[in-house]
Amino acid sequence: MALRRKGTPLRVKIRGFTLIELLVTISIVAVLATLLFPMVQKSLEKSGDAQRTSNLRQIGIALLAFANENDARFPLAAGVLPYMQDPTAEANISWQQALDPYVSSNRKIFLFPNSPLSNSTVQPSDSVAGFFLGSRAAYVDYLDNSLSTIEPLNLLRIQNPSAYILAGEVVFNSFPPEDADRDNYSTDPALNGRDEIGKPAKFLFADGSVRQYARFDQTSITTRYNGPGLSDPEW
Repeated sequence: MALRRKGTPLRVKIRGFTLIELLVTISIVAVLATLLFPMVQKSLEKSGDAQRTSNLRQIGIALLAFANENDARFPLAAGVLPYMQDPTAEANISWQQALDPYVSSNRKIFLFPNSPLSNSTVQPSDSVAGFFLGSRAAYVDYLDNSLSTIEPLNLLRIQNPSAYILAGEVVFNSFPPEDADRDNYSTDPALNGRDEIGKPAKFLFADGSVRQYARFDQTSITTRYNGPGLSDPEW
C-alpha cells in the first residue's frame, strides 16, 4: 500500500450535481411553491380584510366625535375636493380632511390596504381605492323637500342606526383620482344598487358596527333617514 508522502496535499474529489438531480430539485421547489402560494395569498387577504374593517371602525369613531362637537351633524360632502392646504376654509375642505383633528392626521385609514398610497403621507385618495361617506339621506331630503342647499347628515334623524350606511368601501369607482370627498349622493359606490349577489363590500353603520354585504338588501340596510324598507329608484 502506497503511503502519502508527508507534506503532500490531500486531494478531495468534489462531485457536482448531475442534470437529472438539478431538474428534480427544481421540480420539488416548484411543487412546494404551488402548494404554499394559496396559503400565503389567503393569509394576505385575511390581513387586508382585517385592516379594512379596522379602517372603517376608526373612520366611524372620528365621524361620531365630529358629530358630538357639531350638533349631531356629520361633515358635509360637497363635491370633488382634494386635500386643501388651508383647513380654515371649511366650506372648501373634504369630509376626510374635516376628520383630520379626530384621526391625529392618520390619513392612511382612508385607504384600502396595499393600495398604491397606503405607505404614503399624501392625500388618501387614488383611482382604485378609498371609502365613501354615506350622505344619501341628506341628499334625498334635499330633493324631497326642495331645499335650497344640501344639509350635512344629521345623526339624530337616523331612525335605525344599525341599518344606516354611514360609510363604505368604494368598489364601483367613478370618482376622479384626486377626490377626497367621495359620497353616495346619487350613486352606490359599493354595490351599485344591485339586488343580485356580487362582489361583497364592507360597510360602517351609524351604530358603529362594520358588516359585509354582497347585494343591496333593502330589508336590512338603508341609505334613508327612515329606512330600511325604502327603495332607491335612482340606483
